[in-house]
Amino acid sequence: MNLEKFTDRAKGFLQAAQTVAIRLNHQRITAEHILKALLEDNEGMASGLIQRAGGNPQFAAEEVDKALAKVPAVSGGGAQQTPGLDNDAVRVLDQAEQIAQKSGDAFVTVERLLLALALASTTEAGKALKAANLDPAALEAAITELRGGRTADSASAEESYEAMKKYARDLTEAARSGKLDPVIG
Repeated sequence: MNLEKFTDRAKGFLQAAQTVAIRLNHQRITAEHILKALLEDNEGMASGLIQRAGGNPQFAAEEVDKALAKVPAVSGGGAQQTPGLDNDAVRVLDQAEQIAQKSGDAFVTVERLLLALALASTTEAGKALKAANLDPAALEAAITELRGGRTADSASAEESYEAMKKYARDLTEAARSGKLDPVIG
């Protein structure tokens, strides 16, 4: 696993997962911490993908919170150390890297991280996503739709996905739905 192959946003979520672990006084960063960080995102990319794939992001968040509540909290001298990744989290990150390579991506993106979590059926994060009705195949289809055929070839790849929807207006769609005035002349 090479963190240099992760996009800036994916690295940010790994930092956020570490923050979640520290906040909860957990010794190790687990797949559940990573999923919690993805679901807490203000921009809602992970939640949006889960919803597009037919899953329930709120239920997934509740399930991951239940799983994290079961992890023992450490206090005292051991709590002062920076938590490291546990084996399941390393496997998830490695799988995300493999998925990215198979997809022709030069960098591991947030959505590949989410897909790796969904495929990690033995982890509590994978079980939470499954309980939230998220099918990995449907998630992969939602990712393909989101990307529109583009690959992640830079560390800031995610920023371009929804840029057209965010900053432009689809005139063809507006005309189809009758939201444009007719042009005469």
